[in-house]
Amino acid sequence: MSTRTVTGNLAIDPEVVQAGTIKITKIRVIENTGEYRRGKWIGHADATTHFVEARFELGENTAATLHRGDPVIVVGDEHNSSWGDEDAKHYGRVIEARAIGVDLNRAVAQVRRTSKPDEQE
Repeated sequence: MSTRTVTGNLAIDPEVVQAGTIKITKIRVIENTGEYRRGKWIGHADATTHFVEARFELGENTAATLHRGDPVIVVGDEHNSSWGDEDAKHYGRVIEARAIGVDLNRAVAQVRRTSKPDEQE
């Protein structure tokens, strides 16, 4: 696995799926990539799509906070994965998120802390 940091926009609203006893929040991040040439930014013709999964509190908070189009930063571990039925199997890279946040270069956010179960009265 390799650690990745990705910035981009959510392609769709977060999707929460049940996987055994836990819920996994799945998001797709569209990253507009490019490079500087002679001091000028040249965007690539096609954006890159990243498949991201978040579990536990990170997944719950992502689903409750983010929506399609929101600018985000994702940090996580990237690995190969497969999904779908045997006759229509898909393969790709998935980032297992360790942190997801709003990209404050392109948006403002209001922070509301969550409490841990042992902090509740």
